[in-house]
Amino acid sequence: MITILKKELDRVAKFLVSIELTGVENIHRMRVVNVLKKQHEEMVTEEVELLKAYAELDAEGELVRSEGGGFQLKDQASAAKFRTLQERLLNEPFVLDSPNFKQALETVETVVLHLDKKLSNEDAETHFMIVEAFEQVKDAQIQDENNQKGDDE
Repeated sequence: MITILKKELDRVAKFLVSIELTGVENIHRMRVVNVLKKQHEEMVTEEVELLKAYAELDAEGELVRSEGGGFQLKDQASAAKFRTLQERLLNEPFVLDSPNFKQALETVETVVLHLDKKLSNEDAETHFMIVEAFEQVKDAQIQDENNQKGDDE
């Protein structure tokens, strides 16, 4: 299991793809990457639908572009509401917790934890984020085990 904020899905997928792997490690990595990419695409679609509710639309129902290249929001209140809802959407956690991906996630975890590559800037931050996500799962499992031992006593 791993939990990643939806706004970080694309970043994590790109980082994982940048690691040179072969064989089973590559296959397992790509299984995880494909799920992350698919979820990112769904999130982008949801974001566009949300935007359509608060932005100016043309006669065909398409978003009207502003001069700056973005999209023209209806008014200040719509802009504020959109930004609030967009932030909530982007900060939703995506949990990859399927028995079908257990082995793939274990492989990715091993690869990331034992990555022997110099990292800097965004790659270093992304690597740290992924390591933290795996460690949070382990911490939660330890906490659950401790709670169960306390209940048994």
